[in-house]
Amino acid sequence: MQLDKTAIVISQRSAVDLIDLSLVVMRRFWKPILFFAVLGIAPFALLNLVLLWPLTRYETLLIASSNVNSSAWYHFRYLFAVTAAIFIQAPLALSGVTYFIGQAVFIERPSTRQVLLALWHRSGAMLFVLGFLRMSVLCFVPLLFMYSAPVFAPEIEIPLYAMLMCGSVYLIRGFRPFSAEILLLERCPFFKSKKNPERLAYGQRSRWLHSTLYNELFGVHIGVSTVVVLTATSATLGILFLIGVLTGITRWGWWIDIAIYPMILWFLCVWVTVIRFLIYMNSRIRTEGWEIELRLKAEAQRLEEMAR
Repeated sequence: MQLDKTAIVISQRSAVDLIDLSLVVMRRFWKPILFFAVLGIAPFALLNLVLLWPLTRYETLLIASSNVNSSAWYHFRYLFAVTAAIFIQAPLALSGVTYFIGQAVFIERPSTRQVLLALWHRSGAMLFVLGFLRMSVLCFVPLLFMYSAPVFAPEIEIPLYAMLMCGSVYLIRGFRPFSAEILLLERCPFFKSKKNPERLAYGQRSRWLHSTLYNELFGVHIGVSTVVVLTATSATLGILFLIGVLTGITRWGWWIDIAIYPMILWFLCVWVTVIRFLIYMNSRIRTEGWEIELRLKAEAQRLEEMAR
């Protein structure tokens, strides 16, 4: 691995430049990114489809409901539920994309086997941090409850699911977004090792990396969220318009709820994963002088090879 010969020039950039660069990265590595994205998304998308299917029976739910007088509210509820589920699940589902990009930047395109082995070796820490602490797996609990009792229960869903779960995940991810990068790319152990005490544990590394950038990271998080919301809205309405032009069907149909809208959200999550990795690189450059560190390590590698 040539640490000073990278697919992306290691230099500090603005948030706007990072968004532009993310599109270049996706265009250059679109095949492996698509492959690892589909591989990770498939089980989550299938479970979401099964568990959220009862929520799409808007008219039936309206008849059974005593506190809702419009099927449009149930439609909005389903769209919010699928959006929140995908948003929470994305970091764990797309961990393969994160690892691939982290290696591909250094002109080292890992094979499928290498990516899967890396994910397997870090699966325990990834499941605990991303799956439970950051709720990528725990989010299936409210989906199971809504599957078993699909009639709207505002006293439970609004304070617990919408505000507590979604709100806390959004805030945590805004202030400390780099969990996947720390666990997968830096391979920080979750607990402090007695055999290697100088190596930072996950919590220490996370505090060190994020502590001086809280305000900037959350500001970028809000900006990226705004771009994603606008892109998802325009893409969905654009596809609806295109279907109307081609087929004459201009109504919002079940195929948009079940297939098109979730696919758009997952694609945008892949894009956000690439953006997050670039922000991670930018943060390390700003706080740690990462580009200088890489050059010094590259020179040390060359000297070591010459000495052999």
